[in-house]
Amino acid sequence: MIHVRLYHLLAERSLSGREEYELAFQVGLRPLDIIHREGFHGAEEEAIVVLVNDEQAARQTPLADGDRVEFIINMVGG
Repeated sequence: MIHVRLYHLLAERSLSGREEYELAFQVGLRPLDIIHREGFHGAEEEAIVVLVNDEQAARQTPLADGDRVEFIINMVGG
């Protein structure tokens, strides 16, 4: 299983509408696949920071069974 967490506005704007849930592990699954499954594309997708097991990771990083994946909005501005 993969533990997924969407922080703040991401959960509200996601297709699942949930902050946390479990996802069945599949070989080749990447954070990018989850981002797309949640309905984020283009500029929204680019604003998402990925953490895998508490460390920043690329969207293309292959996931392993038991991983914790967190998605956070990268806020820029002033």
